[in-house]
Amino acid sequence: MFRFLRFARPFARMPARSLAVGSTLSISLAFGSVIANDASKKGLEGVDLDKSIDPFPTELTRANCSVVDKVQRLVASGMRSVTFISFKVYAVGLYVPTKDEPQISTTVAQYMRSNPGKTAEELLGDKQLSQEILENMSQRINYTIRITPVRNTDFGHLRDGFVKTILACPLAKTKREEVATGIEQLRAAFQGFKGSVPKNHSLYLVTENNQITMHYVGNKGEVRTLGKITEPSIAQVLFVSYFSSAKPISEQLRKDFVSYVTSTLP
Repeated sequence: MFRFLRFARPFARMPARSLAVGSTLSISLAFGSVIANDASKKGLEGVDLDKSIDPFPTELTRANCSVVDKVQRLVASGMRSVTFISFKVYAVGLYVPTKDEPQISTTVAQYMRSNPGKTAEELLGDKQLSQEILENMSQRINYTIRITPVRNTDFGHLRDGFVKTILACPLAKTKREEVATGIEQLRAAFQGFKGSVPKNHSLYLVTENNQITMHYVGNKGEVRTLGKITEPSIAQVLFVSYFSSAKPISEQLRKDFVSYVTSTLP
């Protein structure tokens, strides 16, 4: 999502063994190249995705995250990196309010009934069906996406990364007018926000009724609200971009989501 290519050349000259430890391969949307996903380590209080950032808490509450007003549980998490230089980009986590969690397995179970003989893994691994399932699911739940860069970046790269991710999603091509409106709202949200975004600071995309409120949270908990995207298609397209098998942003993230789904099915 973030355009870190300007950093690529110095890192490309580093020894290979310092760049590619503990990685598995998947496909990158923003760079059009292969990416590596480092396995996460789940502890009692959070998920440790990278040593350079704080662990992702297993729950978001008003006590540990002032931008949410309901208890939300960590459903899936992953790391995205550029493989050809093994350059880690950001950690990402999906949080869902506890009251909405049952809708995830309910949605998948409905598709399993209409596709007898297909497992949840097969349905969510199907490039076409997974998009349909996830678009449907995104309209039934509220969710929060947390993105935490593992290297310093800036607001311009964040904005451009979101735009590229949205436009790369196949679903966006079926909602061209709506998505165009939503992208303008996204760009407007970033107006007035310039300068650096240090590593271990986070961006939260908090959805409610398919509208997204974007918050920037520093590592000391300070909050700046960027703005709101009221066009519903953006919340749907981003959810599909993160978790469908069609050009996944992070295969580790997608697989973690599938594991969650299968563990919650009756």
